[in-house]
Amino acid sequence: MSDYRLYQEKAKAQLDEWEADLDKLRAQAKQKEAGDKIEMENKIRELETKLAKGKAQYDELKTKGEGAWESVREGMDAAWDDLSASFKEAKSKF
Repeated sequence: MSDYRLYQEKAKAQLDEWEADLDKLRAQAKQKEAGDKIEMENKIRELETKLAKGKAQYDELKTKGEGAWESVREGMDAAWDDLSASFKEAKSKF
């Protein structure tokens, strides 16, 4: 399997994992008291926005195809690092 295909599969798996994490956070937020709930909902909205950007970059990766995927990789890696840090922060905080 090519590096491109491996990278694409890894990216898709990570997006799916983050989507599941968001679902868990949404469920937790429903059970929080008002102040904590508002804080969690704000963080969830932030994560949703970042995840949407990550999905857009994943779509761009698929569109570019194997011949030009390296041009997308750097930006995608940076976005992934940011998303990963944001999810780690949310998980540890809530």
